[in-house]
Amino acid sequence: MKNNEINNFGLTGLSNSRLSVTSVTQNEKISVVFDRITVVGYLIEGRERQLKNYVERDPRINLRDTGFDKFKAHALDNKVYVEYDRRLAKQLNRSEIRVEFNPSKLSDEEKDFIQFVFLDNMRGKEFSRIDLAFDLPINLADFYIMSDKSLKKTIFYGRNDKPETKYFGVRDSERYIRIYNKKLQLSEVDKKEIEDEYLWRIEFELKRSMTQKWDKCFDDLQIIKPKWKTVENQQKRAMVYMLLNELDEWSNLQRRTKYRYKKLLNEISDEDISDVLRETLNNNHEKLRAELENYIAISHHDKLYNFDLG
Repeated sequence: MKNNEINNFGLTGLSNSRLSVTSVTQNEKISVVFDRITVVGYLIEGRERQLKNYVERDPRINLRDTGFDKFKAHALDNKVYVEYDRRLAKQLNRSEIRVEFNPSKLSDEEKDFIQFVFLDNMRGKEFSRIDLAFDLPINLADFYIMSDKSLKKTIFYGRNDKPETKYFGVRDSERYIRIYNKKLQLSEVDKKEIEDEYLWRIEFELKRSMTQKWDKCFDDLQIIKPKWKTVENQQKRAMVYMLLNELDEWSNLQRRTKYRYKKLLNEISDEDISDVLRETLNNNHEKLRAELENYIAISHHDKLYNFDLG
């Protein structure tokens, strides 16, 4: 289809070549990290007393709600949260201990501390939550996530009536997606200025079985920028606008109609960043996989030796 031709949707034709992120910004500026990790499991038999004795005297650990067979603690200036309750775990048939942390905000020394004090004293370890985050120097305010699955969308707007945060999915589901203006967040919350004109984050919050598919968590998604105003037919343009802003309306469409409008959204979108996210993930896959494997590896020390309490 050539430019300015009209198709059967009343659409002003776009160029056949779809822009990737590389045509918008430099690929090397796109980063991917784990933004939050939750590891659950059980204490290795015989470690409870040793661990409790240790957390009670290490100044880097703020212990609270402690008991004979339980404790809650924050460590490393609230960068880590640990909760242990052996009795409740038996009653509810769940894991005894939970360790939550954000590896992207921890130094290597702090990661070693978490590993040695907590994770290496656990058995039967698994992930109950993994947050995979991509930072992009692109304005994602007008980007839209399209999936074969039903996704609820919630948008929060800023003072200039521009989208600042978008949520796709339901908070308690196995996959919850956030897109937000990270440059604005860093400026307002952390008082940190970024040189790039834009810095946005796409964050995949993965729970339960989706933690095992962390590297395939967006295989069913397209992250596109539909230019709905290019649809010349007023009725269809209004329909596209409604579907972009009221995701629940997709469920009211017949299968064939749904397919036609998804095809139309693709046709009016000249930018799709999902492939570039996959490329970025693939380039960093080995490092990320090794990081996860290390967190749940079998303990490599036999007992809790004393740390340097500094």
